[in-house]
Amino acid sequence: MNFKNHYQKKRFGQHWLVNEKILEKIKEVAELNENDFVLEIGPGRGALTSKLLDSEIRKLHAIELDRDLIDYLNGRFKNNKKFSLQQGDILTTNLDSINNQITKVVANIPYNITGPILDIFVGRLGLIREYNYKKIIFLMQKEVVDRILSNEGSNSVGALSVRMQLLSKIKKICDVDPSSFSPPPKVFSSLVVFEPLKAELRLDIRSEEYIDKLLRISYNSRRKMLRNTLKSILSNDEINKLSEASKICFNLRPQDLSINQWINLADNCIKIEIKK
Repeated sequence: MNFKNHYQKKRFGQHWLVNEKILEKIKEVAELNENDFVLEIGPGRGALTSKLLDSEIRKLHAIELDRDLIDYLNGRFKNNKKFSLQQGDILTTNLDSINNQITKVVANIPYNITGPILDIFVGRLGLIREYNYKKIIFLMQKEVVDRILSNEGSNSVGALSVRMQLLSKIKKICDVDPSSFSPPPKVFSSLVVFEPLKAELRLDIRSEEYIDKLLRISYNSRRKMLRNTLKSILSNDEINKLSEASKICFNLRPQDLSINQWINLADNCIKIEIKK
């Protein structure tokens, strides 16, 4: 296929990165080496793919949803033995055969699937996967990155902030102007690096499961005080005991709690539940 005949599809959220400095920055922060097996999500027309292949990596496997780009990409990189390509939706593609080989994941994420992508690659509370990517380098909507990095007391802090910070080390590299893409999106983006925590550095699975439960209950009614939202799972007597044991004021709202307080709250909830 002649690439000139390809039209970007809004339904796929296609905003291709054309800023050379940002393309080089992604390659730089990935810290690629000869042992790396890179998964690239949505290579598009291959601008970033080309940069990544021009390194010492062992392998690059790309997954592209747009069938119209498959022939073009295969033609462009057919002489590169490090390159392989698969047509499919990253949200439903089975990666079991390569997951244990992948060391780094790189993607310019379509904004409409950010949540599910984070769930698949950064992980979930209460679920330990056998594989553990060393680095996940994502271009994401700036607003979402800022929310993920928010701490207690901020209006933007939410359940996603707590989950992501408990699952990985996170570093925002830089903001990216809409003019860096073709066509330009309506919002700013940010380049961010996630380093998922190894299983031995994670919290106890039971604690993670309870934190996730508390986050869902509390942030479903984020304007309500904890005392009121926790009534759906605890009696008034249990709430009073929990407040005393955790030394947390339950007149606070969920966005006022630090990550350590969520951990403390979950652990004390578990103790109350065990005594029943």
